[in-house]
Amino acid sequence: MRDELYSYDQNYINRWIISYADFITMLLALFIVLYALSLLDLNNLQNFSNSVKKYFPANKQKIYENNLVSMDIMEQKRQLSLIFNTTKADVKLSNVDISGQKEQINKLKNDIEDINIKLNKEAVEFTNIENLVENKLSDIKGLSVTRESRGLIIRLKDAVLFDAGSDIIKDKARVTLDRLAGVLKDIPNSIRIEGHTDNKPIKTSRFPSNWELSTARSTNIIKYLINNHKFSPDKLSAVGYGEYMPLTSNFNDEGQAANRRVDIVILSSTSKIFEPSSNQ
Repeated sequence: MRDELYSYDQNYINRWIISYADFITMLLALFIVLYALSLLDLNNLQNFSNSVKKYFPANKQKIYENNLVSMDIMEQKRQLSLIFNTTKADVKLSNVDISGQKEQINKLKNDIEDINIKLNKEAVEFTNIENLVENKLSDIKGLSVTRESRGLIIRLKDAVLFDAGSDIIKDKARVTLDRLAGVLKDIPNSIRIEGHTDNKPIKTSRFPSNWELSTARSTNIIKYLINNHKFSPDKLSAVGYGEYMPLTSNFNDEGQAANRRVDIVILSSTSKIFEPSSNQ
């Protein structure tokens, strides 16, 4: 029987078993391979890939380019961010040659020193003027002296110089202006006369608003100093602020009285920088 089973007789009907056995063997091998692949740890593979990227940064761009097609949009953004964050550009400034600018730098230093000297000298002069005004004019009611960054301010309440709603200098006020002129005439600084009102509206044929009233008052004081005391017109200026530069609130009579005033401002040298200058 055994000889008959392995017979090479072409008519033997069981010879297909050999081919079947080979097929089953190959199929078994296939399933074993598939089973082995199913046990592959993807997390370990990812850790291994990250380690390679960490210790071989020169390959980052190449890895990125090889895998760009297979990445989704978020992965592409992450890789781009990684590339840009690990790319450093050091910018170094070369030494600047300022040899040609030394003359200008020295001139600037000298100008600054001159300004400091002028400011110190001016501070002493302002102190002297302030003391002089307080000593000679302290008896004038409604006069005060204060110092600000723009200069020395001699402040007069409007009632000292003008009647309510008028720009005509009162007769008694002329004596006050004469005494002030004696102190101010020889001062080399520019002088600005500033008119201020309270917030009470005025509407007359002469003064449609407080702008006109405050400006007319400061202008008339300038005219008085020029005509009666020969002040140089180019060192004087007139400003009218109306009700828009108050010292305090206009809610009560005391506040309104404080805001109605004339400020005679002896401008500092630094303030003159911002003033218009003549080309002549």
